[in-house]
Order: sequence, then structure tokens, then C-alpha cells
Amino acid sequence: MRHLNIAITAIFIYSLCLPLTVRASAVERAEKWLNQYAERGDVFSLSLIKNKIKFEGCKQKQYQLALSHKITNELNIDAVVYYNKGLLDFGVLTQRVRSHEFEVVGWWNKKGYRIGLSHKVRPRHTMTLPLSDTVYLPTSTTAGVYIELPLANDNHLLTLGAMQESWDGNSASINLPWRSSKDNQITLTYAITY
Repeated sequence: MRHLNIAITAIFIYSLCLPLTVRASAVERAEKWLNQYAERGDVFSLSLIKNKIKFEGCKQKQYQLALSHKITNELNIDAVVYYNKGLLDFGVLTQRVRSHEFEVVGWWNKKGYRIGLSHKVRPRHTMTLPLSDTVYLPTSTTAGVYIELPLANDNHLLTLGAMQESWDGNSASINLPWRSSKDNQITLTYAITY
């Protein structure tokens, strides 16, 4: 339980800093600080990833802060905080979108592959339109199963995911014609690290 409290506290503190530009050295210092107060043998790793895309009329950014803790040789727990923002700029039709997400993934390491079970919650998802108030979209929760397969080299990774996302219409700021909705998704990701 103590490990979980440390992890949750660290994620909360650093989630407040997500909108700010953070250098790799700050993440490394935070990781050292976290491991300094952990019990012997407990190793935490912290990472911050920033993704962005920009072209005419569109800007999107995603910040992803992940805290990983190896419990045993076969079990790993990841806690991830996401901050997303986007802008569609077409004059009068300008829209701003912001969302926060929290995810916990348990990974089981097997020989030659990893299996992950995840739970993600997106409690804040807002849309700002110039001709109306801010619209708060429904809270979404996602349950997922992942399989990661390293290919020929360790720098090639194939991930297969199956997720079910559900929305609660009562949490929206506008009246929706439905109370809840579900969406099933299958993802296939191929990544190369170089």
C-alpha cells in the first residue's frame, strides 16, 4: 500500500506541472528524488513524453507522464497521466479542446511477450466554442487488454490492443439523447526505436 501511495503522490504532484515545458533533466531529478525515498530494492522509473502536430488550421499537443514500478520480475505496474489540447482555427469556427486522462496498466512479462490490463478514465474533456459557453463532454472510462511482441530485434515492437470505451451521458454539460454509450476498439501498433 505504501508503494501505491508514493506512486499516486508523485503522479499528482507532477500532473500539476504537465502544461509547463519540462526538460529531461527535471524528469531525471524527479526520478532520483522518488527512488531516494523508496524502500530498498524498489525502483521507480519516470518518463515524460510530448507529442505534437501542427499544420494550417490545426495544432495538437499531448503530454504523457508515466510512472513505472517493477514489483517482481514478471509484474510491472504503470500509472500514466495524460494532458491533451488541440486547436482547430478556421476563423469563426475556432474550437479549443482540452482533456485530462488517468490510466493504470498492469504488465505481466512472459518469455518473448508481455500482457497488459488497463483501466483509463477521462474525467475532464472540454470544448470551447467562440459563439457559446464551454461544453463539458461526458466522462469516459476505458478497459483494455494489450499484448506486446518484440520482433526480430529488440528495437521492433508489435502491440495488439482490444479496448472498450464507455461514456456516462449524465456527466455532460449538455443534454444528450442517450444515458450511456460504448465503443469497442482493436488497435495494432508497430514501433521502431532508433
